[in-house]
Amino acid sequence: MPLLAMITKEESYQLFKQFENCTLDAALFNQKTHLEITWYLVKNYDLEEATTLNNSLTEKYYNSVLKLNHNPKLTNAYTEIIHHFMNKSSSDSFDGFLREFPRLKYNFKRILETHYGYNILKEQRVEKEKPLNRPIFFTF
Repeated sequence: MPLLAMITKEESYQLFKQFENCTLDAALFNQKTHLEITWYLVKNYDLEEATTLNNSLTEKYYNSVLKLNHNPKLTNAYTEIIHHFMNKSSSDSFDGFLREFPRLKYNFKRILETHYGYNILKEQRVEKEKPLNRPIFFTF
């Protein structure tokens, strides 16, 4: 792979900052981008803190930029899976990490289905509860 095509730590940091500030173009947010952001978090924080940050930042991004419902179980799975593979990795870059474990990029859905079940992918489609816009009548 050409040196210019490698993803550097600085590029991962810039991507993370754009995600954190909700300035990342929605067209650029895909599975690989989410994997890289998760990789950056796991690389820089312990698992518990990375999971918490990943959930809060992903929810913020989904609500403000994508206008979609966030699936915290799916985000937790991303964090746990990346953490698992990072413990086996010898790479110091995201690009090297994906070269070590290409199935994260090409077969991530299968990993999710195998270890978490198919329903985890469907759960994000559940609509949020809508507030009642009518008076509530009580009967005693």
